[in-house]
Amino acid sequence: MKQLRDATVEALQQVQQLVEASDGALYNQPSVHSESGIGRHVRHILDHFLALQHGLDKGSIDYNSRHRDSDIENDPSLALQLINQLCNWFLHPQSSIDERPIKVESEISLKQQQSMQFDSSLSRELCYLINHTVHHVAYAKLVAKELGLSVDNTMGIAPSTASYLRQQGN
Repeated sequence: MKQLRDATVEALQQVQQLVEASDGALYNQPSVHSESGIGRHVRHILDHFLALQHGLDKGSIDYNSRHRDSDIENDPSLALQLINQLCNWFLHPQSSIDERPIKVESEISLKQQQSMQFDSSLSRELCYLINHTVHHVAYAKLVAKELGLSVDNTMGIAPSTASYLRQQGN
């Protein structure tokens, strides 16, 4: 479990680097290709982590519960505070971060509001959050580059791709 918590922190640190690379004016600037700016991707990522955190206390994670248009989406300093809190939560776990069965609720239909509940585990959900974070960091990195920000090219690369690139000597 420690390896998984550490990998989760690595993913959150990429989000932190992205926020730090954007200045206040560009943080919530939308892309010309979509309505989502860096701030919206960051808020979306962090909403999922908050859903996990709150869900562990209840025994059920609801990824539908999001905080769209929240201050995190517009204020990089608030995003950085929350990222630091989440990293500390994973690095210094309390009893709530342990391997046990949990329920996950998620909407499943694009045509109508329809949710289902699934059996899962903390390790499975952390794996999901790592991949979900990498996915959105990749999108936000494209927005950052479009806005002329300097960001690390290794940001937003899936763990398996990073391993492949290391093997290739890149």
